Amino acid sequence: MEKIHIPVLLAETLEYLNIKPNGFYIDCTLGDGGHSFEIYKRLDSNGLLLSIDQDQHAIDFVKEYYKKDIGSNWHIKKSNFSKLETLITGYDRKPDGILMDLGLSSRQLEQSYDRGFSYQEENEPLDMRMDEELGVKAKDLLIVLSEKDLTLLFLKYGEEKFARKIAKAIKQNITDINTVGDLTRLVYRVVPAAHQSSKNPSRRVFQALRIVVNDELNSLKQGLDSSFRLLNSKGRICVLSFHSLEDRIVKEYFNSLADSGEGLLLFKEIVAPTDEEVRMNPRSASAKLRAIEKI
Repeated sequence: MEKIHIPVLLAETLEYLNIKPNGFYIDCTLGDGGHSFEIYKRLDSNGLLLSIDQDQHAIDFVKEYYKKDIGSNWHIKKSNFSKLETLITGYDRKPDGILMDLGLSSRQLEQSYDRGFSYQEENEPLDMRMDEELGVKAKDLLIVLSEKDLTLLFLKYGEEKFARKIAKAIKQNITDINTVGDLTRLVYRVVPAAHQSSKNPSRRVFQALRIVVNDELNSLKQGLDSSFRLLNSKGRICVLSFHSLEDRIVKEYFNSLADSGEGLLLFKEIVAPTDEEVRMNPRSASAKLRAIEKI
């Protein structure tokens, strides 16, 4: 099994987590295990790492890829970080650091197991579920939601300026939309050529559908709140976000904690990848790191 995903802002994330060898750390999005393994390497036998992911394919990959490295103090569990408080009820210690990497992994984009996360995989179905036990797929939303509701969905979660035109075209052609390629071709037809940049014009539509299918923004709000309550004094939360909706939620939550005197912002502005990192890993370009310490 080949390792695909390159962890974003790795050095900076490790620096701001301020890892203590005997500490307890939680990686809320295991992915390919890049961040988790680097945290784990810095722990001694008294340290503990809990890595969680709602994608069973990610968990299976990491358990196989790192099978010679995973010791008794690296726990891996299938869950969503919105359920963090329930997840750690069996632990008798508070976390000293929590990492949330909100981006899709390269594996999910390139080997999505027929879930259609990438608009480049034309023959994949419109699924988009991180956790395949969830009931609603992206295609279900296109069928069930009205033109008005789809318009609002694309506006709110995709910040798509042509939301109304795209929603109307989807409802008029719904019987012909079954795959990633069907949807991307429709968006290409609807979005005026003058507004089509080098990026695929359907990317905002895909973002909106994925966010709603996986309830990502509500999960983020719950996860942030739970994480901060669970933290040890002087414990830290680091969040990597990749689009403005996520970053806005993180920024507002962290600022509210700083204003109330409960948290200390470790830096006021975001930390972004260097030009060199973006050159080596173009998918890191939109990453934003924010971090806070519990007082």
